Amino acid sequence: MAVRKLSRSWQYDFKIEGFERQRKGGFRTRAEALLAETAARERLLSGSRQLLFRDGYAQYMSATRMKDRGRDAYEHLWKRIKPALGHLYVEEVDTSALDAFKQSLPTHLAPKSINQYLILVRAVLRFLWKRSRLRSVPYVPMESVPQAHADWYTQEERDQLLEGMFRLEPQWYLFYYLTMRLGLRTGEVYAVGHRQIRREPPRLIVDQAVQRGTMARPARIASRKNDEAYVLDLTTDILAAVDWHVEAGYGGPVFLFSKTGDFPRYIDSHVRPLKLVQRKLGLRPLSHHKVGRHSVASQAVTGGGSIKAVQAQLGHRSEQSTHKYAHLGSGAQRRLIEALQPSRAPHESPSREAHVNLVSTEGQGQPSGPR
Repeated sequence: MAVRKLSRSWQYDFKIEGFERQRKGGFRTRAEALLAETAARERLLSGSRQLLFRDGYAQYMSATRMKDRGRDAYEHLWKRIKPALGHLYVEEVDTSALDAFKQSLPTHLAPKSINQYLILVRAVLRFLWKRSRLRSVPYVPMESVPQAHADWYTQEERDQLLEGMFRLEPQWYLFYYLTMRLGLRTGEVYAVGHRQIRREPPRLIVDQAVQRGTMARPARIASRKNDEAYVLDLTTDILAAVDWHVEAGYGGPVFLFSKTGDFPRYIDSHVRPLKLVQRKLGLRPLSHHKVGRHSVASQAVTGGGSIKAVQAQLGHRSEQSTHKYAHLGSGAQRRLIEALQPSRAPHESPSREAHVNLVSTEGQGQPSGPR
């Protein structure tokens, strides 16, 4: 509380970001000045009731830096948020209003999908609070999300899928070979071009991705996630697969998976051949993300690879992100114990039998005890 004593009275003096300085004196006691300051703050902040939540959302989107893919996702969510909350003043978007909003959502939405709407609402409210348009951020009741089952392919399932892809859908064989050997995202695989592949030393530069399009915008090349490029080492089998793909006539002059330089609007052409091969081979119907990044991380950690190595392979900024992918298999702990086994344990040495016989002989020569 910015209340101070003057020579003959008390005065309040405070400043709220976004508003002019508020100062007034002439109060006879400190308590009277405190009450006046509280009332002045409330009158000042009550002016934010002139701001509707839809206008607060517009301010948030104009002031926030995000890529087109993020804006597209938020605009899609806003279509359902606007009819329920857009006409309310920002102070009226409280817990009861959010509960009513959740009741208005389609019943088929899972808890994780509902939370996507609530995350956007919370982001707008926090934005307005930081700019002193809200006195506090209300509690946003998130839905409880059950622990997802860890689905990924073992190395045997991976090899079976690649063999079936080579035989049934050869034009997509390299696409899934890079996916299941390197753990690339969907857009990153589509964007692989000849310039990104280095022969000496054999490396792949991951510096771009194909961004999914919308009804109003086609797919296009953009920087990869986090705007950071990273480099992956390649082995001879991967280079051989690339050469086979090009020699078979499936590649283009610039990109390996586009002959014209254009890409499908929703970059989903790879989905049909994957489902077809999985169904014909009787494999579990996992998505591209799970047969790729999930499986690469899980196979590496289960096989004894370090989290740091997997983090570098997947291009993660944070090790915490890698832990979400690296699901341990049933044999991981057993292999850990085997790796820690001493090279020559005393109880397994050749002298063990002689030591046991010596102890037994010494025991026979000792008296059995006091009589």
